[in-house]
Amino acid sequence: MEISARKKDRDEKLVQDLKNKDPDAFCLLVELYQKKIYALAFNMTHSQMDAQDVTQDVLLAIFRKVHTFQGKSAFSSWVYRVTVNAVYMKLRSKKKEQAVSLEDVFPTFNGSGYHQEKIRDWTENAESLLFKNETKEIIQKAVNQLPEKEKVVFILRDVEGLSTEDVGDILELTTPAVKSRLHRARLFLRKKLSNYYEEYKEHGSVK
Repeated sequence: MEISARKKDRDEKLVQDLKNKDPDAFCLLVELYQKKIYALAFNMTHSQMDAQDVTQDVLLAIFRKVHTFQGKSAFSSWVYRVTVNAVYMKLRSKKKEQAVSLEDVFPTFNGSGYHQEKIRDWTENAESLLFKNETKEIIQKAVNQLPEKEKVVFILRDVEGLSTEDVGDILELTTPAVKSRLHRARLFLRKKLSNYYEEYKEHGSVK
C-alpha cells in the first residue's frame, strides 16, 4: 500500500509538471515509462522498429496531450491505453493481415456448454517441451493469430502481468469482460499447443 501511494503521488506530480511544460518532467516521463511502453508495443507488434516508433509517438503524445488526462484512472493506465491505441494505428497503417476468426481457432461447444472436441492437456509432458525453441515459436505464432480484442487482454494480463482490474481500467472494460476475453485467449493457446504436442509426439518435431 505504501509503495502504491508513493507511486500515485509521484505520478500526480509528474502530470502536474507535464501540464506546466516543465522540461525536466519529460525526462522523468521517459525514465519511468519508456521501457514499459516499448515492452508493450514490442509484445503487440513483434517488431523492434515498430515498437521504437510507437514508443516515440506515445511519449510525445503524452507530453502534448497530458491536459486531456482527467485523472479518472491511474496515470499508468492512461499511458498503457495511449500505447495500445498507438499500436493499433501502427498495425492498421501497415495493413497487417486480419487475425483468423474466433470460430476457426477456438474450441467448439455443444448445447450443454461442453467442449465438442477433447483437448489433450499438453502440460502433462511439458518437461520435454518447455526448453525447446520450437515451443516458443509456436506460442508466439499462436499469440499473433489472436484477434485484437483477445490478444491485447492476454498480453496485458499474462505477458505484462497486470491485474484484471488494471486491464479493465486500461481498456475501459468490465472485470467480467476482461475475464471472458482472457479465457477465450487461453483456450485458443491451449488448443494450439495441444495440436503442437500431438505432432511433436508423433514426429519428434514440428515442420
